[in-house]
Amino acid sequence: MLMMEGTMEDRSGKLGSVLRKLNESGIEASAVVSRDGFILHSEMQAGEEEKATFAAMAAAVLGAAETVTSELKQGVPRRVIIESGDHRLIEVGAGPMALLVAMVGPKTTLAEALKAIDKAALEVRAIAKPGR
Repeated sequence: MLMMEGTMEDRSGKLGSVLRKLNESGIEASAVVSRDGFILHSEMQAGEEEKATFAAMAAAVLGAAETVTSELKQGVPRRVIIESGDHRLIEVGAGPMALLVAMVGPKTTLAEALKAIDKAALEVRAIAKPGR
């Protein structure tokens, strides 16, 4: 079960603040997703059904990458990057219960994006707490 600091409203506000700041750094869309595939907060243009599908697939992709690297005895992956056209979808773990997913457009370099995403993931990790 995922426990978060403070009330649900407080948590949502904190996650929203992290994602808005991330999006101001050149990221086009972002979301915090639970490891079991549910949207915790998002800053993206999509309907609720699309967000739900997106969250489930994002969690599955990172989970599959973790399984593959574990089977190859390579440890846990730091991130998964999917390149499509001139965009990149980057997923990083944000603690044991959450992940951060970001869509990066062509105007933002990979180095800039990774720096901003890694910083945001640390902030999300501080907000999300494993619970009982």
